[in-house]
Amino acid sequence: RLHADTQGTLDEKATEDLRKLVLEPLKLKSGDRKLWISPDGALAYVPFSLLLPKADLTFVPSGSTAVQLADQAQVRGEGVLALGDPRYSSRPIAAMPGRLRSGFKLAPLPASGDEAKAVGDVVLLGEEATEAKLAEAISKRERWRAVHFACHGLVDPQRPSFCSLALTPAEGSDGFLTALEILRSDIPADLVVLSACETGRGKVYDGEGIVGLAGAFMVAGAPRVLASLWKVDDEATRALMEAFHAKWKAGAPAAAALRQAQEHVRTIEKSVVDREASRKARRTVMKKTRPWKDPRYWAGWVLWGGGE
Repeated sequence: RLHADTQGTLDEKATEDLRKLVLEPLKLKSGDRKLWISPDGALAYVPFSLLLPKADLTFVPSGSTAVQLADQAQVRGEGVLALGDPRYSSRPIAAMPGRLRSGFKLAPLPASGDEAKAVGDVVLLGEEATEAKLAEAISKRERWRAVHFACHGLVDPQRPSFCSLALTPAEGSDGFLTALEILRSDIPADLVVLSACETGRGKVYDGEGIVGLAGAFMVAGAPRVLASLWKVDDEATRALMEAFHAKWKAGAPAAAALRQAQEHVRTIEKSVVDREASRKARRTVMKKTRPWKDPRYWAGWVLWGGGE
């Protein structure tokens, strides 16, 4: 229910109720600004950045895993490999991993190409955004600073090994990069960004947390994974990702870069026509608005992993 609430508008009372339910038992100190969260069960779907907007938050499967990931995080890669705007067939898909049924069509994501170009040093777009081209590009460097995916994400809460990223289909490949395939891969990167819907979801196991895409990338060699808890808005996501990469490239720790990017998105101001004022004045009147201040635009992003 907490997850469902955050997809609509949360008023201050609802947010405060959630804060009391989740945070009060922890008895956090007011000065705590860096927190490691090892959530169990449904707690993995709580948008902690909504409850603690001034804190740098990192999710970890367990304390022992955090230590192991922190050791991996000491190595630093170079460059950002970004994939975006995959070419999805206009024909209905006969079969696919995840919960989508036969006959479903994947909508094109042209804005994801702009996002990939904005953040990537090496970019795979359109017909180049295939599993084979991705593997080839990853192998060209010993280690990447980040690998960024801007595409559709598909989650299967019953069969987490079939959670997948939808890339461009090619000969010998259906285009679905599944969690199982990722587990069998070597993806040496300081960070993997999953800029797609619901990539932080999967199957929840008591005592183990979420099994899905984020965990698969950590096993494959990335000590940090940025993922989403729910469906995301294209424009707000691009703004958040550009801000995040700018802070990350400038040397900010990943958790701090995410917090700053979320603050940037929720406080962005845009000028729009004030229709009521324009009607009364019989001329065009503009007003300032913050189009993405609602939590559904920014609070669903979570950082899994270890190290700074």
